Amino acid sequence: MIKRLTGQFNIIGKAALSSLAPSLIRLGFVLLGVIIGLVWAYQGAPIKFHDAEPVHLADGYKDQWIKMTAVELAESGDTEEARRKVVEAGVSPDMIRTLIEDNQASDPLLANQLQALLTVAEANSSAAAEQADKIEGGFLGGIMGPLACIFGTALIGLLLALALTFYWVPPIGKWAKKKPVRASGGDAQVVGTGMPSTHAERVAAHKAGAEQKTDFAAVGEEPPVSQYISTYILGDDLYDDSYSIETESGEFLGECGSGISETIGVGEPKKVTATEVWLFDKNDIRTVTKVLMSEHAYNDQALRTKLAPKGEAVLVTPAGVSVLETQTLRVQVRIIDLQYGGGALPPNSYFERLTVEIAAWPKEGGLSGGSPQPPDTSAAFGDTAELLNY
Repeated sequence: MIKRLTGQFNIIGKAALSSLAPSLIRLGFVLLGVIIGLVWAYQGAPIKFHDAEPVHLADGYKDQWIKMTAVELAESGDTEEARRKVVEAGVSPDMIRTLIEDNQASDPLLANQLQALLTVAEANSSAAAEQADKIEGGFLGGIMGPLACIFGTALIGLLLALALTFYWVPPIGKWAKKKPVRASGGDAQVVGTGMPSTHAERVAAHKAGAEQKTDFAAVGEEPPVSQYISTYILGDDLYDDSYSIETESGEFLGECGSGISETIGVGEPKKVTATEVWLFDKNDIRTVTKVLMSEHAYNDQALRTKLAPKGEAVLVTPAGVSVLETQTLRVQVRIIDLQYGGGALPPNSYFERLTVEIAAWPKEGGLSGGSPQPPDTSAAFGDTAELLNY
């Protein structure tokens, strides 16, 4: 029971991480952008205020400006200078009246000096109010700048998201993608360019694989309860498909899937030399796995030994068929499309494209009332799969 629960947890965890990976990558880019923005704002191009006027003073500093103007007026008697400072600071009579009330008891002398300045402010209140409105820009002037920044950032982010989602800028110069060269003879394998695929190419590859899905009913065989197409294509470094196996009534029988098993070489994107297909049966304590190997990996004894604990090694061939069995389930894996990448690595060492069909049936007695067996293709792939306990 513990092994079964552990296997279920690992499979669900793999599926969850696979589904969350794109979102986590986007979140990482957002955080990176925020960090770069903060560094630029505080170190690269910090905000510098210049040409400020008294009207820009905060309330506390503006109170000090008013008091100093009142004291200067009392000492010099220069009404014109007091008028200029009141207008430039946008001082209203109400501001002075508030200061008079606050200082009436604590500093009567200052209160009397402010009273003299109040007369000047009342005579020039219109000019001071006009100056304040002109410099502060009113309500709209205060919010238009932040709103423009928010909408501008949102627009740029939307355009970048659309560009990165639906179109990747193709390589140029000596890195430009060349037309694939087909192998001679009737072999379905193709030598690719070794360049990462675009999103459109991945969608097209998946659609092409779906069109080649086996019609078991048309050939007089029992249709599977679940049938899926899984496509790996160079550049999909997070390739890890997981599918539920359910009956028509919605009864959950288990899960199956395909993902990256081993890579070769260095650099990006990853060069996948082996994938793995797996089957989990809710009524079994085991997860059955087979490792689908490239021609180079299959013939490399050291690499086969390294991957042996994961499952039985299977040489990927065009239209090749493998079978995975558990206590109550049987899954047939068929190679629909195979394309090798080229370049400096050994020939036929990594996949540029690999499409597999995964079809699942319940075994005899696996469901109430039983179910017919799927076609027996054991001879097509060899011995029974090795078992991997998660």
